[in-house]
Amino acid sequence: MKTRAIFISSLFLFSLISFSASATENFIISGNPKAPPVVWEQYNKLTGIGPDLARSILTDLGLSYDVRHTGNWQQVQDKCKAGEVDMIVSAYKNDERASYMDYSTPYLPQPTVIVVKKGSEFPFGRWESLIGKRGVSNIGESYGEEFDTFIKDNLRVKFIAFERAIELLNRGEADYLIVDLFTALIYSRLLQGEDSITILDPPVTTQTFHMTIGKNSALAKHMPAINKKLSVLVKDGTVEKLFYKHFNAWKTLIAKRSRFLNQNNSIRGQEQDSYMKAQNQYEKERIGNLLLQSRDGLPAEIE
Repeated sequence: MKTRAIFISSLFLFSLISFSASATENFIISGNPKAPPVVWEQYNKLTGIGPDLARSILTDLGLSYDVRHTGNWQQVQDKCKAGEVDMIVSAYKNDERASYMDYSTPYLPQPTVIVVKKGSEFPFGRWESLIGKRGVSNIGESYGEEFDTFIKDNLRVKFIAFERAIELLNRGEADYLIVDLFTALIYSRLLQGEDSITILDPPVTTQTFHMTIGKNSALAKHMPAINKKLSVLVKDGTVEKLFYKHFNAWKTLIAKRSRFLNQNNSIRGQEQDSYMKAQNQYEKERIGNLLLQSRDGLPAEIE
């Protein structure tokens, strides 16, 4: 009888310990550190739309988490695959990623565009226009299964650190850069007057951002609840507000840098002002319809 009582007490104690460990589990959240305004690294911490959404949702669910910068984009994905990262705050879908991650409902559409050095524009209307040219893109990037396959089968594209990709483009050692539109708009402001770039039309593809969770993570069981809250944040305009918050923060930082660079050159400053006014209008036209589309419900063909 005494042995049975000890066994029951031990079992109860083990249950309490297990429950306590589960209740206090700290989920690791990460993302691409070079994809503003959706997510980027600042002072060795991640900020942006994706981290803000993750913090809001996981806090509401009462879950313990830590948003961390865990390396470059490829390293983040590798760590999720290895179980070292529980959630990625933004990712496009492809078959390889879907083999080890579960995808949330989509929360933001974004076109992928071709960027070239100013003065090195070429006619672009179809993916085949890129054949024979030298391309670069950020390490670890995917642009949807169809375009990924076309790149692999037909194009010469180096996937390298983003800063290095920009450098090769501006030195003429690459003919084009494949990059997301929002990131391209930010860097076109930053590089104007230095190593200027041009965004070619039309976009090569349009994909949607999702939150992802490693299939073997204990966080995966919370995906239905995460989806429910994420859908509300899309429909009530929160995602749209976060977009402008972070996009405008980047514009402010870039404007400060531009003023510093041009403070002793009034002519250059006037040119910069004219460029920024034109860029504001361009961004308004390109971004406005996308965000309205997102808030009203993403088209079925890109969900």
